[in-house]
Amino acid sequence: MNNERIGFVGLGMMGLPMTKNLVEAGYEVTVFDLDDSSVEQATAFGADSSESAADVAARSDIVITMVPDSPHVEAVIAGPRGILDGVKAGSVVIDMSTISPETGKNMAALLEEKGASFVDAPVTGGVMGAEAGSLSILVGGNAETFERTLPVLNVLGGTVSHMGPVGSGYMTKIANQILGAASLAGIAEAFMLAKKSGLDLQRFFEAVSQGAGQSWSLDNYGPRILAGDFTPGFMVKHIQKDLRLAEEAGAQTGTTLPTTNLIAQLYRSLQAEGPEATRQGHQALVKVIEKLSNDQARI
Repeated sequence: MNNERIGFVGLGMMGLPMTKNLVEAGYEVTVFDLDDSSVEQATAFGADSSESAADVAARSDIVITMVPDSPHVEAVIAGPRGILDGVKAGSVVIDMSTISPETGKNMAALLEEKGASFVDAPVTGGVMGAEAGSLSILVGGNAETFERTLPVLNVLGGTVSHMGPVGSGYMTKIANQILGAASLAGIAEAFMLAKKSGLDLQRFFEAVSQGAGQSWSLDNYGPRILAGDFTPGFMVKHIQKDLRLAEEAGAQTGTTLPTTNLIAQLYRSLQAEGPEATRQGHQALVKVIEKLSNDQARI
């Protein structure tokens, strides 16, 4: 059994398998989520349940939060029965969500008043990475706190990178999402052009996978697109949120992001199809290109 007691708030598609990996690594883990079925799954593999985020904090040395957006982080940390109501001096809160860096800095200041520390540690690698414990984790925080959290983060990720002070992890993740979204948009357009030009799509995929166009996105999402598989590993609504954060960061820093703005608009057009469309995997971006091209990039 590892000495640090871990709390985990947010048992969604990412949080639940991450919690399981911590339990299997020998950590004592206490969880909280508004979804009772997720809590039941966590207790089934050995986690302890709690009544609130405050209760989690009171029973933990390190508390991990993994929730969708900035308002959710504010709620679980500073809201009623939130982490601030139960956190102990000397504890650490690790937020692994992808949110506004300013929100993270504000939460860090509130926790500091309680004698607790904060690091931001958003992740890349999707559900597959969460299940395999192979996530890429991007950390912002002081060096001492980073070193303390590293054994825990190493259970969850294959690569853990310390990017600088609080907020640096968030900003790295936001910039990373630009790379991922642009790659996916390029794949969608390339597949569509190949299809409309009469190329065999399977042969095309196999050929470009061996050349300069090869990428993680092509390897992982190319086969899904060709099969018409839009099962979410990362939902449309989440990439929309991340691109919004990128647009906000661009405005704040005076950075021009024309490609990001265009891709965000393409995702907004997909959103117009209804709430169900936003719960698809973000590879569903190809559907926008298909609609505009009056064809399908499928095998």
